[in-house]
Amino acid sequence: MATRASKALKLFPRNLTARADIVVRGNPVTTRPESGVENSFPGLEFDQRNIDKTFFPGLLFEMHDDNAVILRDFAPDGPAAGLVTQQQIDRGIYLAYLQGVFASRVAGVLPESRVVRFTAPAGLESWRFVRDLEIGPVAVVLCDERTLNRVASDWVEMEDVNGWLADRRTRAFPVRGVGRFIVLFGERARFLTEDGVLDPAILSPGDLTQSLCSPWQYDFADCGCFYWASNKPDLVSNEAQPQQVLNYQRANRSPEADAATEAGDWLLKHDGEWDGDDQILRHGAMLSAWRDLPFVVGGRETDRYVPLAVKPGGRPLLNRAKVIDRLKRLAPVEHALAVEYLYAYYSLGLPAQRPPATAAEASRIFTAGDEIFQVAVDEMRHLRSVNELLIELKVPWVLGRADIIGEDFDGDGVAFRRPFARVPLTRQQLDWFIAVEAASQNHGDADQNTIDGMYTLIVNSIAASSEFTADEKARYAHLIKVIIDEGVDHYARFSNARRVLAGIDEAVYLKVTDVDGQQLLAPGNPDRILQDVFDAAYLVVLRSLDYVFRLGDRQRGAMLESARRAMYNMDDAARSLADRGIGAMFDYQRMGAIEVAAPPPAGGAVPGVAVAVGAPVPADASVARGVGDPLRAALGQLRASAAGAHVDLARRMTARLDTMTREFEAAAERTN
Repeated sequence: MATRASKALKLFPRNLTARADIVVRGNPVTTRPESGVENSFPGLEFDQRNIDKTFFPGLLFEMHDDNAVILRDFAPDGPAAGLVTQQQIDRGIYLAYLQGVFASRVAGVLPESRVVRFTAPAGLESWRFVRDLEIGPVAVVLCDERTLNRVASDWVEMEDVNGWLADRRTRAFPVRGVGRFIVLFGERARFLTEDGVLDPAILSPGDLTQSLCSPWQYDFADCGCFYWASNKPDLVSNEAQPQQVLNYQRANRSPEADAATEAGDWLLKHDGEWDGDDQILRHGAMLSAWRDLPFVVGGRETDRYVPLAVKPGGRPLLNRAKVIDRLKRLAPVEHALAVEYLYAYYSLGLPAQRPPATAAEASRIFTAGDEIFQVAVDEMRHLRSVNELLIELKVPWVLGRADIIGEDFDGDGVAFRRPFARVPLTRQQLDWFIAVEAASQNHGDADQNTIDGMYTLIVNSIAASSEFTADEKARYAHLIKVIIDEGVDHYARFSNARRVLAGIDEAVYLKVTDVDGQQLLAPGNPDRILQDVFDAAYLVVLRSLDYVFRLGDRQRGAMLESARRAMYNMDDAARSLADRGIGAMFDYQRMGAIEVAAPPPAGGAVPGVAVAVGAPVPADASVARGVGDPLRAALGQLRASAAGAHVDLARRMTARLDTMTREFEAAAERTN
């Protein structure tokens, strides 16, 4: 640059290998991370998690675990020195709470300082919070596994946590009846030097890509996850073994060995009995013989490709009004499917933690249940996504539940038209789940009426319509395509559940056998009170979502996190019922209405299940408290019961409800 004035316009590179002020021919995209295809799960060219794991200077966290954020290492001269030992890390040290300023994902909502609790079943949700941390003061609260389980069961009040963090003292201390905590304070790592270069003191060469799963990288043979793009699948089938249970990296690829592989064999993965050094292709073999690996099409190893037949007669595209109408009718379907999946999951009566791998049959049942549960969680997220799309379209959101799954939308007689029902996880019910989630291969043709096909028709209609702006098309397509993509994953998950349950008698794995819920027990029966508590908790989940939607853009991200506490309560009550062989009724209507504020003007809502957009909830703490009123009343009866387990359940659920209510009230006060 010739002049000082022009120097301010210089574009500075983002890491050490990209110092040139031009794109250097031969440098890969990974030399400029801001240009990478970073889809965050974990990414195509670099793994963002490997940056964020160093967010607290002097500490190294792992955010890949489904149950917790794990402390993996610490600097001997850092803030944890003298408070944490390597022996403690080996036994397990976890992040229980994080305090910092979090960016908002909602336009117009400013970042705010708050405390986030990191407990199961958050999974990668924890990482998303770390990604939203703004540069500035941060604090972490660490503990061991036993203490973290008590934190998850609400043995600690948030007022106490706020007190620990208020005095800004780095220390380790015990809490009677709970466990030992370590509180550390610092500044969120900046990751970049003053020159705008990735800081080599934080990120060493290779850190950005060390966990990627790409066939042109040496770590192809080391990936331990079950996430992969199409580059290299985990489980495959072939002519000798029609079940998708074969390790794609297996060393012995003989038809005899493949045919002898059983559905449960891959569950022993973590015991080294599935991917030991003598059983899979390791680095040397992968580097020299990767060309010999077969192609995989549709989860099946093959040496040929047979294209799918495209069927004529696709459905006509929808105009804007029909797109809106279709979404209004799909939201209750997502709700109904979530409940069907949850009822089936709870019918297994599973513990919250996986049994040891040595208990092979129990481990297989747990795996099947976990697959069902993960799909149910996705369906709840789809219910939220469809409603947020309706809000974007300036129409009422819908929280009611469909009575029919697979309506005949187009009057062509092609539809499931299956009545909603609460059925245990029988093999017949699992076959239904697979059918309803089967991917529509031909993008909404007339003979395809799967959930995927319905959304595919909507996204194609929006893309081709002149009634939507380019910005609307991009935003709406993103939301809908996520639902479609996860639908394909659901089909795979249900199919896997069917495989791992093969050979296990239904009488062995089912604890609840009632169809459409247990009959309502007599008043005064302790288990009748538990039924009331569950249905009240279910209603509060819906009221929480309604409250969050009514807030509009105000506080939505933070409030959705608070609303998850209502879901934890529903989960806790359902497990307690399953322990007694009782199916949860999922009857929110007998406990009250969804609406938590004054109804919108006449004509502005879909009767019984929707409220008008543009009628935000008043910023009133009493309205916020009213969200939890149905459950608050039911828990009062549960505390008064003589059953000890019920009293303990009431304590846990009350603590979660009180925390959620305080956060809702605080949000209402901030909007005044």
